[in-house]
Amino acid sequence: MAKRRQWLGGLVLTGWMIWAYVRLLPRAPVLTAAGRLRNYHDWAYAHIAYADILALYHTRHLYMHLVPYLQNRIEYPVLMGLFMWLASFAPGVIGYFTVTAIVLWLCAIGTYLLLEREVPKYAMLFAVSPMLLVYGLLNWDLGGIFLMVAGWRLYRKQHWTASGVVFALGVFFKLFPVFYLPFITVELIRQRRLSQWIKMLVSFVATSAVVNVPFMIGNFKNWAYFFTFNAGRGLGADIWANRWVHIHSITLVNDVSLMIVTIMVLLMAWWVWRGGNVAMAAAVTFGTFLFVNKVFSPQYMMWFLVFAILAQWPVWTYWTMAVAGLLDYVNSMTILHFMYPHSPALSWYAYRLFPLGLVVRYLTLAGTTGQALIQWWTQIFGKSSPYIAKQSLTG
Repeated sequence: MAKRRQWLGGLVLTGWMIWAYVRLLPRAPVLTAAGRLRNYHDWAYAHIAYADILALYHTRHLYMHLVPYLQNRIEYPVLMGLFMWLASFAPGVIGYFTVTAIVLWLCAIGTYLLLEREVPKYAMLFAVSPMLLVYGLLNWDLGGIFLMVAGWRLYRKQHWTASGVVFALGVFFKLFPVFYLPFITVELIRQRRLSQWIKMLVSFVATSAVVNVPFMIGNFKNWAYFFTFNAGRGLGADIWANRWVHIHSITLVNDVSLMIVTIMVLLMAWWVWRGGNVAMAAAVTFGTFLFVNKVFSPQYMMWFLVFAILAQWPVWTYWTMAVAGLLDYVNSMTILHFMYPHSPALSWYAYRLFPLGLVVRYLTLAGTTGQALIQWWTQIFGKSSPYIAKQSLTG
């Protein structure tokens, strides 16, 4: 039965990814005979078929095969930049996109199979999620998601060194796996597994150094651009900048967001110290981060889905995320379509409809994260369960 379910999940997931590939594949007239793209953004937004993977092929000059960080500035962590560079050696933009799509499909399959082993009752919710259709090939996120789930699985199986290596690869592919690390640290120290924690720490630091130091030495300014770009990045259409709230100070938003996330990390760390669930703590903290962060890219909802699956949240939360994720995608693509030719409908849509999409997004984040916080509060302070049952590392 389990094998049959895995085959079914793999087929559904593959169907989503093939559909995404066909839907996003550039066609004439946007695709030139030389294998380049022209007027890509106008075409992509009009057809609701935009992908960072394709757009950055030209805007970051990947077709020139410049060595990332040494010869080219990229606003992503090192491993993602290297992956983009290697894929660019495929012939033309179609070859590059095809190679990237195949690798990300393999990452999605790997993620699903790992979830089947880690949380078999919930894994199918990843495979059948329509968010794979709209976000699976939008950006390179599936690579980071796979590494995060693999690192967590290795930790749960007590492969300390390997887990540290894979978590480091995940963090320097896409930062978000870092949300597991403080709570893993607290759990291991609480369980007096100091030697195991040191193994993880040493392997994490060593891998991080191998990945980053050559580029730091070769061109520190380009290597640091990921950090400087995000620190100075302007406010997006989010909780801090919308129809009702207008905060113009990036520094203020950065400071307030950092303070809120830090408080949540400390609160969840205290809970883990009392025996709480690491995956739940990571999911709640990540949900809080998404709610208060100054920039929300729509594909972040796919990350949130995986955090929630690993935490085994109620089933209704996954479908709520899926619906909100699809609406957010359509809402974002629609306003970008109006922005590029500066349509007369832009101001009407931006004022009337776009804010409603933001409301759905943030109600979803608040509702799904809030239900976990309510559960946490009940377990901590409820009369029937004053203490949390310990989470087994091998369960």
